[in-house]
Amino acid sequence: MKRFYYVFLLLVVSMFLFTSCALQEIEIKADPTLQVPIATESILMSDLVDTEDIVSSLSESFGEDATVTHKSYNPLTYGVDLEIFSGGEILAKLPGSPIDFSLVPVASYDLVTSVASITLASFSSGDLGILEDIELASLPATLVVRNATGVTVKATLTSGDTSKKITSGDKTDLADLFNVENDLMLESMSITFDAGFSADASTTIALLVDFPFEFTINQDLELFTNKDEVGDEDIFGRGEESGDVLDDILDGIESFKLHMDYDNTTGLPLKMEVQGWDVEKNQPTESEPVTGVVTDGEGKTVEFDLTDLIGDIKDTVPFNLVFTVKLPKSETETYSLNMGGSLVLRIWLDLDTDLSIPITLGAQ
Repeated sequence: MKRFYYVFLLLVVSMFLFTSCALQEIEIKADPTLQVPIATESILMSDLVDTEDIVSSLSESFGEDATVTHKSYNPLTYGVDLEIFSGGEILAKLPGSPIDFSLVPVASYDLVTSVASITLASFSSGDLGILEDIELASLPATLVVRNATGVTVKATLTSGDTSKKITSGDKTDLADLFNVENDLMLESMSITFDAGFSADASTTIALLVDFPFEFTINQDLELFTNKDEVGDEDIFGRGEESGDVLDDILDGIESFKLHMDYDNTTGLPLKMEVQGWDVEKNQPTESEPVTGVVTDGEGKTVEFDLTDLIGDIKDTVPFNLVFTVKLPKSETETYSLNMGGSLVLRIWLDLDTDLSIPITLGAQ
């Protein structure tokens, strides 16, 4: 902000050149370019995505029989281990409810039928924060039979009108079931004991699901905004006692540009919106936001031409700027969350002015 006052000092010095003149009014003309640094910001992916919310949401969706573990930072991946039936529960569902697997004849049996389907998870009630509206590219899942040999389990999983058949030991993609945002149902399940099978009380049937956050979105996703951090001050330092000189300088603004140097190591193609902000009313000014593309990489610069905001600046005191980082909607591109990435911004204003300020001088 000091650069504005340097111009003012230049004008004051110029006045002394005319101290021998009679009382008169002259015009001081100047054509300075003012460059004003206004912000440096480091935005970490870990600040944008609340991983605790993800763990809490997955735990709530799959229930108390599920264990959620972190598996990878790039891409961000969580694993869910959901126990469906214990050994005792399996025996209880077999004909005659045998007390031990050694009493079970070699054959196939129904454990679950569509008449009494079971809810495995509620994808409709989970809250993944800013990731709520994503569509996962894949959701690898495996049905497993632990502590047993010669035992095969087959199941049908449904969500809404979508269904998937899954066999123990085979990996299956359940993304279609997750993306419909409905309850994941175990519609049917059968178990087959082959000749020479082995099982005991520790045998369990479980569903293992990996949640790699690789996804598409059908609308822009807001990742960051400084709207709540704007404060009460005018970006040009104006106030009730700012005086006419600063007003004259602002009246002389011919172009108003914002430059942003940045390092984007998130792995995501982003876009930045810059919006004029009426601090007193806590709302956007009338002009439309200006958008710039923030590509992936380091040591890059993007320019925003904010000249259309000049009218808003003159008419709005206090005036400020709101910056919003968004992930653009993806028609075909799959995004991947790298939790080790960040977006580092260095922002400054560039104003070209054409000043013509009347100054009244008195004779000695």
